[in-house]
Amino acid sequence: MQHFTYSSDAPISDSAQDAFNRFPFAHRVSKIIANRKDINSLVIGIYGAWGEGKTSVFNFIESELSKEEDVVCIRFNPWRFGDENTMLLNFFNDLVRAVDREIETKGEKIGEVVDKYIRPFAQLLGKGENVEAISNVLNSADINEIKIRVEKILKEEGKRIVVLIDDIDRLEKSEIHAVFRMVKLTADFKYTAYILAFDKEMVSASIQERYGSGNSEAGKLFLEKIIQVPLQLLAIEDTDLRDFCYKAIDNALESGEIQLTNEEARLFALNFQGFEALLKTPRQAMLYSNIIMFSLPILKDEVNVVDLMLIEAIRVFIPELYEVIKMNKNVFLKQMDNYSLNQEKERRKLLIEHTLKSYDEVSIKDIEKTITYLFPRLNQVFSNTSYSAGWEKTWEEKQRICSEIYFQRYFSYSIPKGDLSDIKLNNLLQNMEIQSLEENGANIIELINEKNIGMFISKLRNKVQSIDNHRILENLALSIAVLGDYYPHPPQLFSFRNPFPQAAMLINDIILRIEVKRARLNLVNSVLIKAKPLKFAIECFRWLEREEEDSNKNSFNENEIKSIGRNLAKRISLEVKDDFKLLFSDVRNLLTVWNEYGEKNETQNMIKSILDESPKYVINLLQQYLPRGWGSDGLEVKTDLRRETYDAITSDIDVEDIISAINKIYRNRMSDEQYPKFLECSYEELIVRQFLWLHNKQMINSLKIENE
Repeated sequence: MQHFTYSSDAPISDSAQDAFNRFPFAHRVSKIIANRKDINSLVIGIYGAWGEGKTSVFNFIESELSKEEDVVCIRFNPWRFGDENTMLLNFFNDLVRAVDREIETKGEKIGEVVDKYIRPFAQLLGKGENVEAISNVLNSADINEIKIRVEKILKEEGKRIVVLIDDIDRLEKSEIHAVFRMVKLTADFKYTAYILAFDKEMVSASIQERYGSGNSEAGKLFLEKIIQVPLQLLAIEDTDLRDFCYKAIDNALESGEIQLTNEEARLFALNFQGFEALLKTPRQAMLYSNIIMFSLPILKDEVNVVDLMLIEAIRVFIPELYEVIKMNKNVFLKQMDNYSLNQEKERRKLLIEHTLKSYDEVSIKDIEKTITYLFPRLNQVFSNTSYSAGWEKTWEEKQRICSEIYFQRYFSYSIPKGDLSDIKLNNLLQNMEIQSLEENGANIIELINEKNIGMFISKLRNKVQSIDNHRILENLALSIAVLGDYYPHPPQLFSFRNPFPQAAMLINDIILRIEVKRARLNLVNSVLIKAKPLKFAIECFRWLEREEEDSNKNSFNENEIKSIGRNLAKRISLEVKDDFKLLFSDVRNLLTVWNEYGEKNETQNMIKSILDESPKYVINLLQQYLPRGWGSDGLEVKTDLRRETYDAITSDIDVEDIISAINKIYRNRMSDEQYPKFLECSYEELIVRQFLWLHNKQMINSLKIENE
């Protein structure tokens, strides 16, 4: 089992781990405080933005001061307290506990002083009194007594108190106000020093709302009155920050047991360079490494690892662009139509430019370089370079984010219901060689559902092109063949895109991968014998590649097709004789194969016997030959029986048998002078009338030819 270690902000306390040369700064600060001769209080402010390492500096200072016998450090955390009163009281409690532990005097302790003068006011807490109540006490005559006696104790013991307060900029505004009021009220004790760490801009903005009536400089002026020694953390060297980031990336890859190839490492480094300028703090680097430490194991072998690392970099360093990509898939994936090329190009360009408007020109160029790598079709926007539809297959094979099939995985960290796990599919293929036909079929059934069956077939059609193991190919073809009932074939305009014919095309793809002719022919015949149902066997035969000038070298010549067709016709004959209801659906394809490759007159005799027994079957028969029609709304519409349909019917079935069945139903031949398209009658009767009208025209034309 893999174990992953995530870091929240990763502040450090060991100088050996100091990647950004913060320890010398902290060491100097601690020495100045420890060696300071001035007994008056001191307030030091350490300024730095979030994630720049203030906490690590605090840890170093505390560590160094703890080595000084005469210094007592108090790490006060204002986060623990919900109101100003509680914060102030607990500050004194922390101070008392820390100092009294360190002093050895047998005389009065600080705790006793505080107990006498401060603790009685604890009863005020929670009774509507605010910090002003305690402030008034500390400003009264008693405070002088407290100060004198506390300072006397510290002087006698030779102790200094250093109070460290970190993360002030993370507090609520009211809490920030309370911290500085507390410091203002207590910071004039002698032998004490405060070290406060915060983002100066954020804290001054918070303070100015209360003390400066919104004046932008009011907050800074307030801080200047309290902070006696302002220290700004030095910016981290770019090289140090970059090295730290790449080390964190290496740790994430190692935790996920992922090893980049040389080419993958090159592509990542080349496209990650643009983010280096956006890397400002160690916290960003750790956030990025944590994210990829999470996402890489989840999506391992399901996506392109370089693309995943780069899109996650966009998520961390350019979050606004990440959201635009996530919500505008077509902008980044779809090829633009020539019809509206200029308008669409401008629309996409403006969307990206607006998203990146806050970045400098150099950064924008670097970002464009990365997103055009991730989404090559954007080159049509920035450089007039377009990619043909054939590239989609290449992107799919490489599991790229620019593939329609893979895009959503990068944002959901899962396999959508309409998608299919590459890991499970690869496992299926690996087991295909060693398992039985029944076991392989069961594995496929477990893997597919009505939403992902199309994806399943599409991915297999791509994968078989790189499979050379004939045993796997043969078993796969047979496993696909026996599951024909699982492939939907709903009526639609481009029906060849349905899973049913696509599965038949997949089997053809597999067969063409078999190099030895005898093995190839044996596989075809096995598929057509075992394929279920019969209509799927016929569909597989329809999609076998015939030998033509530009066809695959493993395609079938005319004699081979005749031999295969005869074997299929024998199966048709046996199954139809056993169950003539097979002729009540998809009869046209069945009769075409049976007529062409079966025994002479076998189909006509079978149809005649059915029509003699059930004349009404003729209506079903005629309708099965009708072409499908589609309205402008994409819905299927009823079509007329025209000459080409009449010819197709009579080429497969004896026309006299059809006429006889019609006469038995309607008792006379319905005839019309005009082609009966607009007659007000049932659709069934209309089709029959149209067939008879075409037949009569055919008979009249035949008589004319004979007379001539």
